[in-house]
Amino acid sequence: MRILIIGGGAVAEELLSRLNLKEHEVIVVEKDPSRRKDLALKYDVYVIDRDATDVSLYTSDVRMDDIDVVIALTGKNEINLFVLAIAKMYNVPFRIAKVTDVRIAELLINLGLGVPICQPSLVATMIANYLQSIREPYTLGTFGEYSLYLITLADTDRANGLKISELGLPEDVKVILLFDGSQIYYPVEDTLLKSGYQLLVLARSPDVVKYFKG
Repeated sequence: MRILIIGGGAVAEELLSRLNLKEHEVIVVEKDPSRRKDLALKYDVYVIDRDATDVSLYTSDVRMDDIDVVIALTGKNEINLFVLAIAKMYNVPFRIAKVTDVRIAELLINLGLGVPICQPSLVATMIANYLQSIREPYTLGTFGEYSLYLITLADTDRANGLKISELGLPEDVKVILLFDGSQIYYPVEDTLLKSGYQLLVLARSPDVVKYFKG
């Protein structure tokens, strides 16, 4: 895919570190010269020194007809909104923006401009999930005989410091996703569980808590 990223700050750099840049062609627009230099040295991306609000960026410097994804990551909601509006005008198939106000997120959705990632809401949701699932599993949904649980590990829990293979889980209990505070990934049998980890567990057994909490 051809990806256009507007804003080369910390979120953009974290994103670039997670992308397979051999599979994607990435263009980053950033005004700060030190950030441009840093990104160009670390990653195989094309970095442009332009103002995201200058319409000529999208008519001269970037061939918008060839862009598959636009990601607006500047520190200003109004600029990110503007970028997605331009991207929609050029019929870019997928559009994402970082926003810091839930009202802006709602506006993006209502106008059909793209997908908002609202930082305050996201952080608050993650903390709420911790609080809901730290004492006992929080049931996310039921699928026939199985239920999907969210479980947060504490210092005193049985699973803390053990590998998944050491938990003695029955066949009908599976840890399908793990969030370690910085990333979500698929765990394996040798994954070491630690305090603060959140587990997404699919189980048929209603007493699933004993395997993780003790």
